[in-house]
Amino acid sequence: MPFILPSSLLQTDEVALVLAFGKLSVLEACSVLGRSVQRAEAPTERVSVLHVDHLPRDRVTELSGVHKIAPVTAELDSSSGPMDELVGLMASYLEEKSNFSLSGYDIGEDDYEDLVRSMLDGLRERGLRKVRLLRPKGNELLSERVLSREAFDVVAFPYHDGFGLGPTVWVPDSATMRQRGTRKPIPHSDIAMSPRLARTLVNLAGLGPGQTILDPFCGSGTILIEAYAKSLRCLGLDSRASRVQETREYLRWSGGGVSDKGYDIRKGDARELSRMLRGTKVDAVVTEPLLLPRLDARPKTSTARAMIEESASVYNDALASMAESIHSECRIVVVVPVIQTMDGDEVSITLDGRRVGLRLYQPGPVGFEYPIRLSFESTRWVRRGVYVFEPRS
Repeated sequence: MPFILPSSLLQTDEVALVLAFGKLSVLEACSVLGRSVQRAEAPTERVSVLHVDHLPRDRVTELSGVHKIAPVTAELDSSSGPMDELVGLMASYLEEKSNFSLSGYDIGEDDYEDLVRSMLDGLRERGLRKVRLLRPKGNELLSERVLSREAFDVVAFPYHDGFGLGPTVWVPDSATMRQRGTRKPIPHSDIAMSPRLARTLVNLAGLGPGQTILDPFCGSGTILIEAYAKSLRCLGLDSRASRVQETREYLRWSGGGVSDKGYDIRKGDARELSRMLRGTKVDAVVTEPLLLPRLDARPKTSTARAMIEESASVYNDALASMAESIHSECRIVVVVPVIQTMDGDEVSITLDGRRVGLRLYQPGPVGFEYPIRLSFESTRWVRRGVYVFEPRS
């Protein structure tokens, strides 16, 4: 949910995903959709095209790292090319005075205007002269506005030396996630993780209801709250008692005031997980240690490297502890900081899972280079990279 148009429209060979986090969103899609994905293309940073074999409706609705999903209904050689099939589809759903929009991604203004004109001309030829064209700022109608304006939205993007277009069929339930972020009782910093990103990371763990997820650097609990919303059993650990209390309060709030139902949050050291777990195993680990001092400006590259080096030993020791704490077919998702320096460099932690019996997670036919850097983050000096590991056996 919510499907704006019938889910049967997604039963096609090519679907376009408007990405919330760039390549990380593609990784989530390949992980959640599984063997349905045969191949992935990246015509732009904002849009990926998946070549698929039967998209399962229930799996599509789990995705969090995409803004829109649309079947590729038309491929044009030029912005003024014919789009009879797409316009015919639009005409079958639109009524007089219906709203429609064209959301262009990485398309120049002249090409965007040509596409709009061709679409309007085609609709008028079919007798729909009173349909209302919405002209959003930046030529993109956001998914929330697609819902609130009840618009028939068409996604357009550069594709195969021309343009790909298709109707928005599905968008995620971002309103509920946003409420969990804005109404939570715990204040958050400028670099706090968004509920959407947290849900995307939890989805990468590949768990089902009733399974156990561990966040050994739980902070104020953003990752665990999204896991809790998916009916996972949540274990949390943090070295600061104040953070442990915040996570408990957050989970209690999300559960309607019910305490200790499906979660266990404790104070402790992530490098000594065996002591907390007492020999038991968890089904996945998802965490963001961070462990950096506050930055008020971009540091020098040498300063950034010193900061990363100081944190790296904790990350790697914790990774070894995590590897000992999961079942043989489970995943570990770790977010690492990527520091932007005043010299124009990026400095990040490198995690090597091979020494602790882990390999990098590669779902299906698509190869991913780690760490996967997030796109479109609003943070200025510390961005995020993501590793996903699984046992080698």
